[in-house]
Amino acid sequence: MRKHSLYTIIFVVFGILITANFASVYFSISQHKKDLIETAIREKIHLAETLNESLASPIWVYRLALVPGMEKALIGELATFKDVKYIRVVNQDGTIYKSSIEKEWGRIIKEPDILKVISTQKPLIKDSFFEGEKTKLIIYPGYQNKTIWVGFTLASIEKTIRDMWIRDFLITGSGLLITILILVILLREIVTPLRKLNRACQKIREGNLKVKVKVRSKTEIGELADTFNRTVEDLRKSKEALEKEKAGLEVKVQERTKELRKLTESLEEKVKERTKELQERLTELERFQKLTVGRELRMIELKKEIKKLKEELEKYKDQKQK
Repeated sequence: MRKHSLYTIIFVVFGILITANFASVYFSISQHKKDLIETAIREKIHLAETLNESLASPIWVYRLALVPGMEKALIGELATFKDVKYIRVVNQDGTIYKSSIEKEWGRIIKEPDILKVISTQKPLIKDSFFEGEKTKLIIYPGYQNKTIWVGFTLASIEKTIRDMWIRDFLITGSGLLITILILVILLREIVTPLRKLNRACQKIREGNLKVKVKVRSKTEIGELADTFNRTVEDLRKSKEALEKEKAGLEVKVQERTKELRKLTESLEEKVKERTKELQERLTELERFQKLTVGRELRMIELKKEIKKLKEELEKYKDQKQK
């Protein structure tokens, strides 16, 4: 079975969490940037709407007749709004009627979207460039077939987002760094004792019951190490007791073996003596048997001789009678 370090597993999980955290920060800031851009666009549309309403107002026409420079001042004042680069009032044919940049007055702009905005009466938002800088352009349908142009940059938004990136990454990075340090400390408090316990278990498997794990932790890990040490101590004492009992049994076995050996030797001697006696008796029996057989043979011979004598005696008596 393949083994994986607890450090590796935890740091992989932590790496995934870090990635997820930074991804969350990225999407959060991206969404916030999108919201800021939408807010800025609404503000600039409202700015164009305000300018259009002001210029189309009869009261404004009356005031303009009294003070001819008011229109220029109003456009110039609105152009100082945050991130605004210019404000233009452009006729249907593309002629710049008024502008916050005075040198643009009377210049003709070729922009096909002017007629589209006038015909739909809906503001148009597009990307543009002004003096080599990327900007956003709002073309708003104005009074008397005119259009209100508001060009603005996203400089403040980009600065805000950049500051947010720096702030969030610093906060997140600091938090992660502190978390990593705490995690490393906790891992050392957990993994190091576990490794000591593992090495101790290996030594116990090799038969060493004098091993002792030194852990100073006052947590459950320290309690586990103390329990482990007590268990090993109990095992060592039990083993010593068993070894002593085994040694005693071996002594008893040896003594009993000696007794059995002596008894066996004694029995062997007795068997030898008994065998010798039996052999002697057997020899006597064989001798007796031989004597008995010889006597019987002699008896048979004697019987034969008696029978022969009887026959001869009968013959003699017969001859004598004759």
